[in-house]
Amino acid sequence: MEAIKQARELAEEILNMTKALVLTGIKDKAEEEAEAYATLMDEREPLIDELSDLGGQLDEEERSTPEFEELVQIIKEITTLDKKNVETVKKMHESAQSSYKEVKQGQRINAGYNPLPSDEASSTINIKQ
Repeated sequence: MEAIKQARELAEEILNMTKALVLTGIKDKAEEEAEAYATLMDEREPLIDELSDLGGQLDEEERSTPEFEELVQIIKEITTLDKKNVETVKKMHESAQSSYKEVKQGQRINAGYNPLPSDEASSTINIKQ
């Protein structure tokens, strides 16, 4: 039973960390939200590894208890939040890709109308006069 209690505490900690991250997908906040998401994943990784190890220690009898069912429900809630966050991150990624494409297209148009000095033919200055 001790392993289930530890697993529940870990799962609740992971759930609280996941709930604390609120991704809006707003362009102005995209950079800080992406950084916060990456930080969350880095901080959660060792906890999830520990939770997985504890799950491997549970025997069949412990897996049939109501405490284990509560643990499963917490993990389902974490999974639901993760799916929602992944969708938001995907939308942020697509938006960034679209913005990048617009920038590249603008650069091409600008280069077509305003060639850079390096694109011009070489010229010489006659300094022997």
